[in-house]
Amino acid sequence: MSIADLARRLARLDLAAVRQAALADAAETIAVAVREALSHSPGADHDTPWRRTGELADSIGVSAEADQALVGSTSEVALYQELGTATAPPRPFFAPIADDRAEAAVAASGAAVAAAIRSA
Repeated sequence: MSIADLARRLARLDLAAVRQAALADAAETIAVAVREALSHSPGADHDTPWRRTGELADSIGVSAEADQALVGSTSEVALYQELGTATAPPRPFFAPIADDRAEAAVAASGAAVAAAIRSA
């Protein structure tokens, strides 16, 4: 394959779409881990929030566009649990998991882009 052929193949490659899909996959992996962290039944250790109804876990979602992906919650309870309140201590469940999974998420995203380039 000539350099001109390679250049044409690379020009046809939609790396933005590859990056976005890889970021969305990585974010969903983190979201699954966050949801799983919310599985402690009442009475278990209280380092993370207890699972009572499942609403908090159900509120965890992913949004991905362009070169960013976000994992978040639509529940105010998530904020109160993560940071604490005047009467309740913090029980972080987002930050520790994101920190633990960040390097793997970056590596997976980079690997997906590299694989797309190699396949061109």
